[in-house]
Amino acid sequence: MKNVFRALILSVTAAVVGCSSNPPVIDYDSSVDFSGYRTFAFISDHPLMRAEGSPPGSPLFEGRLMRITEDTMNAKGFTLTADAEAADFAIGFTSGARDKIKVNSYPEPYRPYYGGWGWGAPYYGGGYGGGSNVDVQQYTEGTLAIDIYDVAEHKPAWHGVATKRITDSMLRNPDETITEIVNEILEGFPPGSMAQ
Repeated sequence: MKNVFRALILSVTAAVVGCSSNPPVIDYDSSVDFSGYRTFAFISDHPLMRAEGSPPGSPLFEGRLMRITEDTMNAKGFTLTADAEAADFAIGFTSGARDKIKVNSYPEPYRPYYGGWGWGAPYYGGGYGGGSNVDVQQYTEGTLAIDIYDVAEHKPAWHGVATKRITDSMLRNPDETITEIVNEILEGFPPGSMAQ
């Protein structure tokens, strides 16, 4: 009985951890000297590219993204300049979303009703019936990439990308959501500013 309970706790813990979002993926050119970076600009007046096949998003998203990224970069000591060619680095964004389906299958005794483990079922006839239960969840997964280009060299210098399940709460609180995601992605910029 104790082992069964322990297995249940481990399974639930693994499921909760598995549902949490992954940390951002960071890549950068180690030959770039990021220590000389002081100023930045956006790569164009409209630095956001949407991935092909993504559903149309809010027309306010790009402005929010630029404002929040500017605030984050200012907090790191970088200064925005209007002229991209005069900046040390330029920032561009790519966003996308896709519908996903998650299917979970587990043995019948794990069902959340009839006592959960088969005992205590109606009329005391519980027990393992040999079947399985399948849960199907449909959700939208969003991706945001932030790319930093070395202006002097005209080449990519740094790339960060985060992928998360989009929730109703995120859609209702876009500023808070974008701030959290941008901060997560840019936490390690410039390289060496935190333990990678």
